[in-house]
Amino acid sequence: MYDTIIVGAGSAGCVLANRLSVDPNRKILVLEAGRAAPPASDIPSDWPTMFNTAADWGYYTEPQAGCRGRRIFWPRGKMVGGSGAMNAMIYIRGLPSDYDGWARAGCAGWAWSDVLPKFIAFENNTRFADDPFHGTSGPLHVADVPFVDPNELKWLEAAQAAGLPHNPDFNGATQEGAGFFQFVIRNGERFGTGKAYLRPALARPNLVLKTGVRVTRIIIERGRAIGVAYLDNGQLKSAFATSEIVLASGAIGSAQQLLLSGVGPADELKAVGVDVLHDLPGVGKDLQDHINIPITFYTKERIGVGAWTDESLAASLAEWQAHRSGPRTSPWVAAGAHVRSRPDVEPDLQLYGAISPHRDYVRFLSSRPGITLHATLQRPNSRGRITLRSADPIEDPAIDPGYFASDPSGSDIATMVEGVRINRRIAAQSPLKEMIVSEVTPSAEAISDAEIADYIRGHCTTLYHAASTCRMGTDDLAVVDPKRLQVRGIDGLRVADASVIPIMISGNIQAPTILIAECAAAAILG
Repeated sequence: MYDTIIVGAGSAGCVLANRLSVDPNRKILVLEAGRAAPPASDIPSDWPTMFNTAADWGYYTEPQAGCRGRRIFWPRGKMVGGSGAMNAMIYIRGLPSDYDGWARAGCAGWAWSDVLPKFIAFENNTRFADDPFHGTSGPLHVADVPFVDPNELKWLEAAQAAGLPHNPDFNGATQEGAGFFQFVIRNGERFGTGKAYLRPALARPNLVLKTGVRVTRIIIERGRAIGVAYLDNGQLKSAFATSEIVLASGAIGSAQQLLLSGVGPADELKAVGVDVLHDLPGVGKDLQDHINIPITFYTKERIGVGAWTDESLAASLAEWQAHRSGPRTSPWVAAGAHVRSRPDVEPDLQLYGAISPHRDYVRFLSSRPGITLHATLQRPNSRGRITLRSADPIEDPAIDPGYFASDPSGSDIATMVEGVRINRRIAAQSPLKEMIVSEVTPSAEAISDAEIADYIRGHCTTLYHAASTCRMGTDDLAVVDPKRLQVRGIDGLRVADASVIPIMISGNIQAPTILIAECAAAAILG
């Protein structure tokens, strides 16, 4: 018997475990499907090497009508630290208008003026001291990238030549412009919530972490969540909580666990043989994601990742192991920008200047050196859903992000077309243009808007930012209330992860996920 059970030791679950276990009288159990993060998780450059391994859920979407029928790869971290132990570590809060939009959507207490002090409180920034937008005493270490490739500086120079203002701080007074992102990196290695929050808390006797266990359902009696059922080495076990159960399994996992427990759209649950305990139609709905499109250019010289050899890889790894320095301390997505697709909007595209010729984040390798310029849609209109395929708790749910097809306005695809054109304008500026041989097929042949749109539909990827499947709010489709993040209609059950985000933010979602967990912990502690 525990006071609190946390389902998931990802970015949010690690925060919750730390904050709640501060109370020595609160006995806490954390259940995690994965195991300890592998050594590659420590090395900033090696995050893509964990794709399609035991540390990755390795999901794929349903065939996407808006993407020429493609099933798109959706990696998600299956380890202590969750996707925060496998991501590119970028620290971005988003725009003030994002959070003011949350408040207008019925989420009182989540406006920018409410959340900025909380962001500052958990931040420990190594560069911005005595800055009104940053903190230096929180548990989360935020720092500049330790290693900068000289060609990233050339990308930045070209971006400025294309008209993008230089921005030294994307989390400062303005987000617009080009510069270098900051990361949750400390002393040359990844330092996400698994290290910053969970690791120091594990010494507390009131905190228990179980790994390699698969939660199959929430045990609900008479409208109250009282425990969880889970598989441990193939054996079905149960744990019970006197206070609350907090789902922190992410936009896929938390929605799936609610549905398997009989909480969700009644008709859909009945159709797959799940007994309905509480008809909550919004569970699994409103899935949102940042859509990304790369274009690659071959270069005359072997540069960046395209210059790596077996010998240089071994040497850089040895340097990192000995000194936590060198090329392995970079995630190779440090140079970037936030730009407007048209003058009458706030920045709605995020750009990356990756000194790498590889596609789908090195899952597909080029035979020639080059650079890849990414454009990512920040505020998508596309909406999707998570649904059960069956009542089997081990079967992956159906993931349908509804890319482009669920946006009848056509705004999403039009914005991404402009993103390709902006990246081409950057590539046409000095000093990049002198380095480039040509744009790589098949994007090179896409000239008209229609041709570029067709290329985007055939080659877009996720940026790994699934959100909003258990969103907070006050409308009929809201799953949790904004104040306590409690599941509507079920006592003792909360959700505290990216799935509660009501509207996608303009930036990478690790920072708002940590914010959500911090707020949930504060609500639980009263």
